[in-house]
Amino acid sequence: MRFSPDFIEDLCAKNDIVDVVSRYVELRPAGRLLSARCPFHSEKTPSFYVYPDTNSYYCFGCGSGGSVLTFVQNIENLDRIEAVRLLCERARIPFPTDDGRPDDTALRRRCREANREAARFYHEVLKSDRGAVAREYIKKRALTDSTVTHFGLGYAPAEWDALTRHMKSKGYSEAELISFDLARRNSNGGIRDNFRNRLMFPIIDLRGNVIAFGGRVFDDSKPKYLNTSDTVVFKKSRELFALNFAKNSK
Repeated sequence: MRFSPDFIEDLCAKNDIVDVVSRYVELRPAGRLLSARCPFHSEKTPSFYVYPDTNSYYCFGCGSGGSVLTFVQNIENLDRIEAVRLLCERARIPFPTDDGRPDDTALRRRCREANREAARFYHEVLKSDRGAVAREYIKKRALTDSTVTHFGLGYAPAEWDALTRHMKSKGYSEAELISFDLARRNSNGGIRDNFRNRLMFPIIDLRGNVIAFGGRVFDDSKPKYLNTSDTVVFKKSRELFALNFAKNSK
């Protein structure tokens, strides 16, 4: 996917490099510039400089430098498209689609927020009395508490509408829950949770957003694994479980 030079220039202008860089390193005044120890190589004396006037940065130690877009690509280990998407969301401007039309940013943000809330719910249930069956299964599979926390594992209760009731209390509508594949319509016209009585694995994108779930049963029930269907933020063919951790490894 290609972005016009004018779009990239406007995107960078709307993302102040000082604000962005300061989220990752401690910047200190150095005359008209700001300096820090470089986040891209090990050093004791600061050689990394931010230039507010040109919205750019440069490290005299390792030679890394460029725009705020380049910095985000390098610090988050993202490709250009994902870095652009991150900066678009940060500046709350539409991400251009392949056909040139603006992405439905508000809907995508709402879907990610719903998934994050659902992930919190599943994780909290896992730690509660209702999660005993899941914790016993986790123990049998020799997963440590740190592993469970690291990957944000959870438990979807066996009740038909446990998540639905929780999400409604947070202001989400039935239509939204169905659209985000967190719930499905019953034959009688009501809705039920998509995942029930399963160990839950949140699927997280390269920018740290919960975009989908995978759920595993504890017995021989079918299907053994159930995954979120395609939504506005999730395409099965483009995502992998734990890719958010794998991106930082060689």
